[in-house]
Amino acid sequence: FVGEAAHTLNLTEALRRAGHTVLLGMREGHASFETARKRGLEPHAFAMQHRWWFSHDVPDLRKIERLVREHGVQVIHAHRGKDHWLAVLAARMRRLKVPVVRTRHVVTPLKPHVANRWLAKRTARLVAVSRAVERDVVSSGVYRPEQVVRISGGLDLERYQAAGRRAEQRQKLNLAPDAPVAVCVARFAKVKAHRILLQAWKQVVATRQDAVLLLVGGGALQAEAEAQARELKLDGAVRFLGAQEAEEIPAILEAADLGVLASVGSEGFSRAVLEYLALGLPVAATNVGAVPDLVESGANGRLVPPEDARALGAAILEVLCMPPARRAEWGRAGRACAEARHGYASWAQAHEELYRELLMRDA
Repeated sequence: FVGEAAHTLNLTEALRRAGHTVLLGMREGHASFETARKRGLEPHAFAMQHRWWFSHDVPDLRKIERLVREHGVQVIHAHRGKDHWLAVLAARMRRLKVPVVRTRHVVTPLKPHVANRWLAKRTARLVAVSRAVERDVVSSGVYRPEQVVRISGGLDLERYQAAGRRAEQRQKLNLAPDAPVAVCVARFAKVKAHRILLQAWKQVVATRQDAVLLLVGGGALQAEAEAQARELKLDGAVRFLGAQEAEEIPAILEAADLGVLASVGSEGFSRAVLEYLALGLPVAATNVGAVPDLVESGANGRLVPPEDARALGAAILEVLCMPPARRAEWGRAGRACAEARHGYASWAQAHEELYRELLMRDA
């Protein structure tokens, strides 16, 4: 359940709340497909295999055509590579006459080879979810600058808001009422750099022995992180909560005093950081990708260089040790940032304006 999937499900909700009909197509059997069903989003099942397979791809192309024609679809919006190719090929081969929009979620080099250039010429707009993604795409030369528009990620701010659950959640997690608590929501993958975070946390507990770090997420490197925590003698100072359902996250965040991100790359748009801000948590995070679009150092958090455990530990200590009133002030600034730019209403409106522009152009 990676960032692109969460973004797509949230955007589906936001546009439907704004009164639009949105058909959600996803890879059948994938974890995000089941999440979409649980959220009542009624996804349409596609094979959408990573590699090209005639037996899978032709039915997918035909299904796109059928959905477009039966439901009067006016725009196709793709979010990853395979669905982007399927959308463009369906529009060209089946003469669907609908614009295709692609959102790019990652800060990784976009290769300027012939295939990508062919795809770009047949894509109406590319949506970049942050300044970092926008710079990356434009510098590649694959898309013309006028094709690229920046629309950041969004969040259901009604779901992600403080609801007076702090004491209850701390009791549930067996946390002392006055313990300094930081939380990190991230899958255990190399790019999320839990190894750096645990080194930084060793520095934190040297000063604040009662501090507790909550790690929310699963992934291939979780066992490695658990072993590192034991090696650093952080037993009791770090809690591995495992992967959690999305509806459980707000309550867990409310138990914390600080949100942390130690990522060393990509972060095309950091959903976790936005969730921290929405819950009124100050943030200590690395200065990568979209994070500086969200965190203003000294106003709602602290930014530090990636791969610098000492700087991250110092930033965490600063926030945890500051007077509660100042920490609350940073939290309010974070919530204000989320409300001003990342709520469902404004997010849906930004996409609606883009779609209308394309439809008027093609009218």
